[in-house]
Amino acid sequence: MDIDQIFEKSPRKLAGLRQKSLLARYFSFLNFPPHGLKASLEPEEVFLDAQSDQGYKMEVPIKRRKFFFFYVLAIILFFILVGMAGWLQIIKGGAYLSQAEKNRVRTIPIFSPRGIIYDRVGEQLIYNVSTFDLVAIPAYLPKEENGREEVFRELGDVLGEDPEMLEAAMMGVQPFSFNPVLLKGGIEREKALFLETELKNLPGVEIESNLQREYVFPFVFSHIIGYVGKMTEVDLGGRPDYFSTETIGKSGLELEYENVLRTLPGKKEVEVDAYGTIGQTLRVVDPGDARGLVLSIDADLQNFIYNRLGDALKQLRVSRAVAVALNPQNGHILALVTIPSFDNNLMSQGISQEKYGQLLSNPLQPLFNRAVSGQYAPGSTIKPFVGAAALEEGVVTPKTIINDVGPLVLGGWTFPDWKTHGLVDIYRAIAESCNIYFYTVGGGYGDFKGLGVDRLEKYLKLFGFGSLTGIDLPNEKTGFIPSAEWKKETKGESWYIGDTYHMSIGQGDVTVTPLQMSVLTAAIANGGTVWQPYIVDKIIDSEKNVIEEIKPQGRKIDFVSAQNLDITGFISKENLDITGFISKENLDITGFISKENLDIIRSAMRQTVTSGSAQYLKTLSVAAAGKTGTAQTTVDKKNNAWFTVFAPFDSPEIELTILIEEGVEGSTSAVPVARDILQWYFNR
Repeated sequence: MDIDQIFEKSPRKLAGLRQKSLLARYFSFLNFPPHGLKASLEPEEVFLDAQSDQGYKMEVPIKRRKFFFFYVLAIILFFILVGMAGWLQIIKGGAYLSQAEKNRVRTIPIFSPRGIIYDRVGEQLIYNVSTFDLVAIPAYLPKEENGREEVFRELGDVLGEDPEMLEAAMMGVQPFSFNPVLLKGGIEREKALFLETELKNLPGVEIESNLQREYVFPFVFSHIIGYVGKMTEVDLGGRPDYFSTETIGKSGLELEYENVLRTLPGKKEVEVDAYGTIGQTLRVVDPGDARGLVLSIDADLQNFIYNRLGDALKQLRVSRAVAVALNPQNGHILALVTIPSFDNNLMSQGISQEKYGQLLSNPLQPLFNRAVSGQYAPGSTIKPFVGAAALEEGVVTPKTIINDVGPLVLGGWTFPDWKTHGLVDIYRAIAESCNIYFYTVGGGYGDFKGLGVDRLEKYLKLFGFGSLTGIDLPNEKTGFIPSAEWKKETKGESWYIGDTYHMSIGQGDVTVTPLQMSVLTAAIANGGTVWQPYIVDKIIDSEKNVIEEIKPQGRKIDFVSAQNLDITGFISKENLDITGFISKENLDITGFISKENLDIIRSAMRQTVTSGSAQYLKTLSVAAAGKTGTAQTTVDKKNNAWFTVFAPFDSPEIELTILIEEGVEGSTSAVPVARDILQWYFNR
């Protein structure tokens, strides 16, 4: 075939390429072939190569710029790979090594008994008893969903429980974790042995031994000691050093002193194979030393009050009451009783959701610590404090007489009393609980100018009402002392003289806790010191050696006026200012109630027993002083019965405050109970 025929058949002919141009390209290639290519070509090959103009590059050399680009790209990729390898080996190598080690080493916690609690004379109030828990180790459970479901199905069959409820405990748990997850706690020994046999071939499920709290006096001490329970997700959230199978304080002293009573667990590190079989022990860290508590509580007194108060409730056909007993000389709580109560053993052993729900929904609120969290209208028990303020402000003196001829009528409102008292001084007003006297002293009437709301608020808050006492129990409440500003801001109403009348007799918006009333009455009893109340007296080690002794903290509310300073017998008031740092005129800044006025109030409270509303206590073997109260509630306008008392009068050893909800009257309901308690206390 000649060149003309070839050209006629070629694609270039079709593409419009001139024959002359094609021949020039052909002969140029023959004369100067590229390096590495053959010098002889058939004409057909030239025409085929001519297709490169259409995008097909055959036997055409790669340009140097493109080769350089691929060369640089290869180098960059090489350094990236080297960098990643270095990062994995050097930077992250320790983390991956640690993870690999975790897969080989398992940490088993070593729990030590929780600290023991004793009463003031060393009577043991708690024991730690052996128990068993069923746990799952997530890392050893089957990774396939069907396998896991089979494990929990078998567990449900053996335990007689819903498999889905058991598996629900694993929600949110890391699947490769070696930390045990509690499935069922508080298993008895016999059942634990049975389960261990039945479940020995079930992967990822184990029986662990543990310790459980056993409370000696369930119900009686429940609101003081509280209880422990298993860790929840909320509990674990802020405690990375806890294990999910541990118990933690949930209420009372178990919660308040969690950091003392909990012993830091030890640990044992062991080798494990891929099947979870434990091999040699690598390391053992012993648990921390146990620490216990010695309380100020008198267990015998606590039991007696609980039982006596319970009997009174049955007789009165009511259900709720509180009693607080303390030492007025240092703030030691001797007894603290709330009824109704609950079985803290049931709580610590693992209460069911159904039973716990019943406790929460019970209208009598058995879980509620009324002594520290209950806020009640104090009724007439507030009158000694109002009387002290009136004396201090000069509104009245011991000789001031107010004539009670019946209810006060003001602006169409009637302010009653329980009887007409006639001529009344401060002694009779407190002893017989005269409302008319305190309406007049508190709010004024006619030409008589009373304290007024501002001074009432000031003095009640100075005593400590409306503030925490600082007791070492959780969830203490402050009570409330109202003011004119508060009423305007919250209710949008002005303050009326009727509000002051109600405030002066412990009604209206005034609320206190039973603990507050006991602590502040004790300040009158001891002559002017408000002690911070506390229940824990000492922190001890496992051998009962004292680690820390709690020191009483007091606040003086009394002062000695400059006019009476020379009664000390060794320095006259004229010479006191020679010290150079304080003059006799300014000495009364140390308190807000003079000793003289506190003594007047103490004498009036003594008269409450000798000739007033608490004469039932006259038969006591020791002299006592106190104040009754009957407070109307906002619910169904039923009365709460109050009585606060201290004895012996001259050197008080005990202050006792009793509140019986819906108890009708303090003098008829609370006083007899107090009398029996005090008689037992002093005669035992």
